[in-house]
Amino acid sequence: MEQKIVLPQEIRDLMTEHRHYLHAHPELSFQEENTAEYIKKNLKSCGIPFTQIEGYHSVIGRLKGGRPGKTVAIRADIDALPMQEQNDVEYRSTVPNVMHACGHDAHTAVLLGLARLLSEDRDKISGEILFLFQHGEEKLPGGAVTLVEQGVLDGVDAVLGAHVFAPIPLGTVCYNEEALTASADVFEIILSGKGGHAAQPHLCSDVLLAGTTLVQQLQSVVSRDVDPLASAVLSVCEFQSGTNFNIIPDRCKLGGTVRTLDEGARAAVEKRIRTITAALAGAQDLRFEIQYEKGYPVMNCDPRRVEKAVQAIRSMTDYTVAKMKPSMGGEDFAYYTQKAPGVFFFVGGGNPEKGIISAHHSPSFNIDEQAISVMAEVLLAAYYSVVSEA
Repeated sequence: MEQKIVLPQEIRDLMTEHRHYLHAHPELSFQEENTAEYIKKNLKSCGIPFTQIEGYHSVIGRLKGGRPGKTVAIRADIDALPMQEQNDVEYRSTVPNVMHACGHDAHTAVLLGLARLLSEDRDKISGEILFLFQHGEEKLPGGAVTLVEQGVLDGVDAVLGAHVFAPIPLGTVCYNEEALTASADVFEIILSGKGGHAAQPHLCSDVLLAGTTLVQQLQSVVSRDVDPLASAVLSVCEFQSGTNFNIIPDRCKLGGTVRTLDEGARAAVEKRIRTITAALAGAQDLRFEIQYEKGYPVMNCDPRRVEKAVQAIRSMTDYTVAKMKPSMGGEDFAYYTQKAPGVFFFVGGGNPEKGIISAHHSPSFNIDEQAISVMAEVLLAAYYSVVSEA
């Protein structure tokens, strides 16, 4: 039986301290300048050399062990969200309308704790560890694609990541050995025509009516144009038109998102959005514009690596490990899994007994901070599953 992972109490306390500081000082995507400085200061104190991606705030720490071996990358995202925190905690955000409402502060705290822990035994480490503190996960095009393009993952044998997840109870770790998160695309459609007086609709081309019709027609795309065995979501989440009760508007804007677990379904949905919009606009003599932005791809983990990591977690911790259905949420870690064998886990962070039940991206989001140690031990077990291979 393998030895159980037990984090030293000073590392647990350090990670909590990191999380409180980061939570109190959040920064938006692509604006993480002070967060990057905090990370660099702590890596320097660990004696870990680092580089920063030019033009961005991602920081890459490199810890070379005293023995030859594999190169393993471990990633944490560092950005926050544009929302006002409602939690009444001593470490609440000090920045108006900016908040760590998704757990990235915890992810960064975990990776800083692991950097400290592993740096103290660097002579016993085989190979090299890359600590990827990544900018911009919450905003397209995401920071991961930049790191891949800059060659950060070149020569990496495995890339590891995890996300604290409030819907999962504390002490539970979830995985899927293949597709774990969906592709996440964004679309915006603008219809324009002739506006006028509400009392003379016959002299106008009613873009508001056309827009509502388009919303209804788009709802049929998934049910009628996608293979029933392929998962897909099309959600219209934005509709803007009109300025007054007696004015027929000349412009209507609607937008939303498309999520799929299959590239064929992804292409089919985009094609139908374009076809339906063009047909509707043509029938009603309207002009139209479509902006369709490809977001993060499907995250496909490496089945063999995931199996090894799950075995290690079950052997080296006492946590509950369970397979989960793919999430239709998006995660730019998917770009890493296209480059290197990837392993990713969702780590339970909710605790109803403590009232920790708020959803991600809500102003009252929080986590049970014991999840920080759980995540650290899960990532350590996954790391050992890679470096222990011959």
